[in-house]
Amino acid sequence: MNQLYRALHMPPARLFKKLTGWKEIYTIALRPVPTAPGCDPLPALGEEPYTPLPARAGVWYADPLLFSHEGKRWLFCEAFDMAKGKGDIAVIDLTDPRHPGEPRTVLSEAFHLSFPTVFSWNREIWMIPETGTNHTLNLYRRRHFPDTWELAASFLTGDKELADTILLDIRPGGLALLCSQVKADNGLYTRYRRYELRREEQAEGGFVLEEDETFGLENRNYDLGARNAGPLFRWAGQTVRPAQVSTKVDYGVYLQFWSRRDEKEFPLCAAMPANVSVEGLDPATVIGIHTYCRDEEIEVIDARYLAKVGPVPAPKQEDSKSC
Repeated sequence: MNQLYRALHMPPARLFKKLTGWKEIYTIALRPVPTAPGCDPLPALGEEPYTPLPARAGVWYADPLLFSHEGKRWLFCEAFDMAKGKGDIAVIDLTDPRHPGEPRTVLSEAFHLSFPTVFSWNREIWMIPETGTNHTLNLYRRRHFPDTWELAASFLTGDKELADTILLDIRPGGLALLCSQVKADNGLYTRYRRYELRREEQAEGGFVLEEDETFGLENRNYDLGARNAGPLFRWAGQTVRPAQVSTKVDYGVYLQFWSRRDEKEFPLCAAMPANVSVEGLDPATVIGIHTYCRDEEIEVIDARYLAKVGPVPAPKQEDSKSC
């Protein structure tokens, strides 16, 4: 990405803030699913404000993804350490969304992790986080939920940097995955890639990953809206897929929702930063909505905003060695 080009096309007020020490920060925020007549969360995501979750100094949180297990609700997310410049995977107990638990790190690697898709498959719990900067697609298995995970399989993706994997289908014999491939020379552009992940005892590691080449040919072009923004969900009798849309100079600006019918998708609605209110944030500082997920009771977003941030403390020496 040409940073000079981006700066020249940035709104002057934002450019001034960036030059004077303001940083782009993400925050995860939630609210109850609206139930009053005329207050459905789609299409505009308006109505009630979202409440941000607690955060630690020097760390911001993004990519919220919900998972329920044994009567408890958990939120897995990216925890980005600003001093290290790298993300880990954290979890937050959201069983009672009015009293969320403290975020705690549950998975860390030497490379960047984000977008943790957690799911049940064949009576076990698994995670596929984004590991694109490592040029792999990694599958982790739960050892002790939710805090301990082991690497079950790692697939090299060659020159492909795959981001934001979601599940299209879960069957006993395999998983249908939809990933976003990042364009090598401009990370704002992506294109969709579909894979089949199968359990095969005779294969090395016990798993096989195969790309759907026909789908790849049909989606050969990169664009600014081909990036997943959360898992599939049901709404108003439809299966809906949220996507994030960037501009030529800005990442993750707004959400586009797609209605899925068989193998085809149709645009449903879009949600812009102006449609969202987050408690404690000046609306003028909110510059993007990046991820969306929900269950029967709550819906969760992450919002990108500008904030004046002081010096970021250097990582502890032992943390530096682990990287």
